[in-house]
Amino acid sequence: MTRLARWGRILAVALLVLAHAATSPAQTPRDTTVIVLPFQVNAGPDLEYLNDDLPELISQRLVARGLTVIARKDTQALVRDQHVTNLDVSTARDLSVLAGAGVAVYGSFNQVGEGFSIDVRVVDALGIRAARPFFIQKEGLINVLPAVDELAERISSDLLRRNTLSDVKVRGTKVLDPDVVLMRLTTRKGDPVDPAAINREVKRIWDLGYFSDVQANVEQDGEGLVLVYTVQEKPRIENVTVEGSDKVDVDDILAAMSTKTGSVLNEKLLAQDLQKVTELYRKEGYYLAKVSHRVDSRAGGTGASLVLKVEEGKKLYIKKVAFEGVEKLDADDLRKQLALSERGMFSWITGSGVLKDEHLERDSAAITAYCMNHGYLDAMVASPKVDYEEDGIIVTFAIKEGPRYKLGEVTFAGDLIEPDTRLAEIVKLDDVKKEDGFFRFNVMQEDNKALTDFYADYGYAFAEVTPRTKKHEDEPVVDVAYTVSKRQKVYIRRALVEGNDKTRDNVILRELRITDGDMFEGKKLRRSAERLNKLQYFDSVSTELVPTDHEDEVDLKVKVKEKNTGALIGGVGYSTYYEFGVSGTIMERNLFGKGYQTSLMALFSGRRTAYQWSFTNPRYNDTNLSVGYDAYNIRDEFTDFSKNTIGNTIRFAYPIGEYTTVGWGYRLDFYKLYDIEDDAAKIIRDREGDNVSSVVHGRVTRDTTDSRDNPTRGNITKIFTEYGGGLLMGDDNFFKPTAQTEQYYQIRPNHVLHGRMRGGVVLETKDGEEVPVFERFYIGGIDSIRGYSSKDISPRDPDTGDRIGGDRMAFANMEYIWVFHSELGLALVPFFDIGFNSDSRAEFNWDDEIKKSVGLELRWRSPMGDLRFAYGYPLDENREGDKTNGRFEFSMGQFF
Repeated sequence: MTRLARWGRILAVALLVLAHAATSPAQTPRDTTVIVLPFQVNAGPDLEYLNDDLPELISQRLVARGLTVIARKDTQALVRDQHVTNLDVSTARDLSVLAGAGVAVYGSFNQVGEGFSIDVRVVDALGIRAARPFFIQKEGLINVLPAVDELAERISSDLLRRNTLSDVKVRGTKVLDPDVVLMRLTTRKGDPVDPAAINREVKRIWDLGYFSDVQANVEQDGEGLVLVYTVQEKPRIENVTVEGSDKVDVDDILAAMSTKTGSVLNEKLLAQDLQKVTELYRKEGYYLAKVSHRVDSRAGGTGASLVLKVEEGKKLYIKKVAFEGVEKLDADDLRKQLALSERGMFSWITGSGVLKDEHLERDSAAITAYCMNHGYLDAMVASPKVDYEEDGIIVTFAIKEGPRYKLGEVTFAGDLIEPDTRLAEIVKLDDVKKEDGFFRFNVMQEDNKALTDFYADYGYAFAEVTPRTKKHEDEPVVDVAYTVSKRQKVYIRRALVEGNDKTRDNVILRELRITDGDMFEGKKLRRSAERLNKLQYFDSVSTELVPTDHEDEVDLKVKVKEKNTGALIGGVGYSTYYEFGVSGTIMERNLFGKGYQTSLMALFSGRRTAYQWSFTNPRYNDTNLSVGYDAYNIRDEFTDFSKNTIGNTIRFAYPIGEYTTVGWGYRLDFYKLYDIEDDAAKIIRDREGDNVSSVVHGRVTRDTTDSRDNPTRGNITKIFTEYGGGLLMGDDNFFKPTAQTEQYYQIRPNHVLHGRMRGGVVLETKDGEEVPVFERFYIGGIDSIRGYSSKDISPRDPDTGDRIGGDRMAFANMEYIWVFHSELGLALVPFFDIGFNSDSRAEFNWDDEIKKSVGLELRWRSPMGDLRFAYGYPLDENREGDKTNGRFEFSMGQFF
């Protein structure tokens, strides 16, 4: 080797050693670049070709395994230039450095009889690792190529393993667990050393926000290369304080923050926390609130105190909602579409005047929908502009109306199963054309659903209706064509239930009006969902049609989300007659998941003490027969007497048709009247002592409403009849039929008209024996005619003046129900009531008997039950001939 070459080698090795000593992500050994040097071949003349071929074969196999190999011609030139005659470890290392390789491979081939061996050395160019020997021995020269393959596999595996990480570590953490860093890294033990990847990891660690310095180093230990990240933590937060917060509780601020006492300061999280605190103030109406912070370091710099400083500003409400660009549209009509509104006189009740960010986008969409629903198909509404001023907030909606389109032709196309004239009866858009002639997008959408439902009722579950609009070029007129693709008529292969952990499958399946083997009918599916919702076992009910292997069959999947059906209820209540009281109720509407209903109730009030247990099996043995039983013990204190009752009732019901149910039952009461006033009416004194009431009842109920709790459409009609005494024995002889009908009509969402009429008579069935006072009718108050008490309306005994109730009764209520807060179940209800309560033995005078009232009621479906607050103003005189003032009434709790 020449002196120049020798000094070049020494310089190169020195540079590489220095580079390795300061290894960084951008500087790693080139272990995967290999120079394959000549092999010494000790074999017969017929194997002399291996002198050239063996290094070439090994080179090819290494390249195939992902290594970089110095070209054969370059290797041969280097060996000639350096005048190499004998190879050893030192010479091989020198040649690898000069060639720019990380390792050198050389060795010998030895023939031993019919077998051979290959002895190889793998030399590290830097000399850090000792030379690695590899030895292959096989029988038969035919195995030379397999031996070379095996040798190349072992060499490549060793080299690749040398360049992989044996471990990844984090140093320098004091508060944070090192795993907090490691779990966010993608580089793992066994990965190759990748400078670019390590640089990315350093940035990722830095971006965590917990450290003021991050360094990466690759170190060598006994097991291999170790990637070490050395970090310097930011100060530890020893306490968090808030200054200047009066309107938002400090505990709420601290709870909203991710930065906690004991955590490491993280500017990224802190910036998010400041935004969260700002949002807390915005929700309270302090839109001008500013939140800043400072960090007070402790001695030594290991700890710090985080201080949040709040400038709350004034609480702001919406003072104005404005519209720009409105020319033909009515601004007042647009305001009615908004969830946002200006602060007004009743804002403390309705919650109006508060800006909610989620309502801004919603209201922009609502205005766009309103425009399209009134013919402005090209209308555009910009994102609302919000200006925060010292005295309030101004919200401005910029609107571009465009022309108002008239409705042109309404046609039908595609797979029509009925003539156009029949389909025209289903859609409403052509009716709009006859009214004002302007296009209405919402009516078109309703028509689309109506046509889809119509086709679904005939088995076309996947029918698609596509309304296509075409604008006239010369005038603002739009034609609408409903194009129908009916697709395949389908049948239900199987009905499945999903989501019911408690409720048994049969309890759900028995409510379905469409089941296995039936042709799909949309109206039956809708009715099935309605019935399931009325059970009140579920928060939500949905259905899904799942395709099967057969085009004309689907599986019906009923998905339910169960809710709590049991309750332990304690309440405080009040009624105008029973006064204040407390109650406790244990109830379960879905006992054992079988749909059984049971409750145990206790009530204590000024005039009544009651205990009652009830049980109902709504579907006895999965039939349509409902069976129920009530047992009770009641003490009542009336004005002129007291009454103790121990009784029980057995009930039965059976549906006839889809919406009608007949019921019947029997009641047996043992009661005692005592503490009767000396001047009480004869009808009361005749019942003094122990009595038995044996009564059968029958009823017919038809219910077509859409909901049990909050009906918006439909009718409820009830006819109820009781018969006591006679063949049933007992001391109370009477016949008492009553009837009631209610109608709900939805004007628009959350606005419902409700009307109710109720009437009844009670007749004597035994000569000379009057109907007991407690079986007669008493009306007046919050459940009948508001504004009057029962003493204002109830007939009196002609001799004593005691209230004895009437044997004739009828009243009607007309209400407008406005649900102004759906989530809380709050509704305002203006009403008009009218009715009478009379005794057939007295002359009926229309002017004296009929009582009317008007008023306003507030209703709240609260967690503890329905609360009603009503103010009724009587329009007529009471029984005494006096005109009374308005009357405030309320009922609350679970027991009235």
